[in-house]
Amino acid sequence: MRLVIAALASLLAMPAYSAGPYGRIVVGNWSGGAYTSDRTGAFSHCAVNAGYRNGTRMLTSVTSDFKWLLGFSHPDWKLTPGNKVPLELVFDRSTRLNVTAEVRTPVLITIAMPAESALISAFRQGQYLELIASDRRLTFALTSTSEMLPALIDCVKQSGHIRGPIASAPATPPAPSPADAAAAAEKKAVLEKSRDLIRTKMLGCIGKEGTPMLLTDEKAEVVAKSAMIFCRADVDALVQATIELVELESGRPANRQAVKQAAESRVQELVVAHVVRSRGEMLNRRNQGAPAPQQSAPRPNISPTL
Repeated sequence: MRLVIAALASLLAMPAYSAGPYGRIVVGNWSGGAYTSDRTGAFSHCAVNAGYRNGTRMLTSVTSDFKWLLGFSHPDWKLTPGNKVPLELVFDRSTRLNVTAEVRTPVLITIAMPAESALISAFRQGQYLELIASDRRLTFALTSTSEMLPALIDCVKQSGHIRGPIASAPATPPAPSPADAAAAAEKKAVLEKSRDLIRTKMLGCIGKEGTPMLLTDEKAEVVAKSAMIFCRADVDALVQATIELVELESGRPANRQAVKQAAESRVQELVVAHVVRSRGEMLNRRNQGAPAPQQSAPRPNISPTL
């Protein structure tokens, strides 16, 4: 947990990941320290954080050039980095400020807090803070903020000499030789041909197994899932072929579980669409007086075209 908090604090003020904390700041329920840039090794900012019973952590930082940020983090948030989030901050149920937060990670948002602004004044003097986002409301006790903010400034003034480690740049992979590129292209062609053959076999199986259920009251999704169960071996073979192609094209191991889920979802969507269309065609033929196909007669193919 301590490593997670340090990582969030290091992300609070710098776009690049930072090292730290160096030294220690403890004011009331706030704790933190100084951080350095992984890119240059130079001191970058001081940051502190405090935890609350609602599961949220509040973070505050000031950079080496005295720019302030206010942050909030919760392990259950699932946000999209780079997005902007409109918020309302209510201090002591009287001062209301509309702000825009930036999503830094899926679990962390930050708010610019300019020096001498109404926001930093309310944050320094307030007793309670309510954070309102859409229909959600989080409440925080602003304990010792009037002492914590000066402590951060002192941290910046005393930390200019700190030097941290510099992260080495990732090595650029060498370009493949003409022979390696040709071998990869040939392997890809073989894998694609194998995948197409497996797909044709699987779709034929799905068409055969799904036909008897077309004129029942079962939903199209149920028909599709049932057909895929009977054709499980072919579905798994197609998923495996897809994984091998993804790994070959990306040059690294794929997230096999994610690829498998995506492939099965895509197959199911196509099968459902064709079940609906085939069921409609059979009902139209029956309504027009055409005899329904007998079980012994050749079954219509409901296989989707991929």
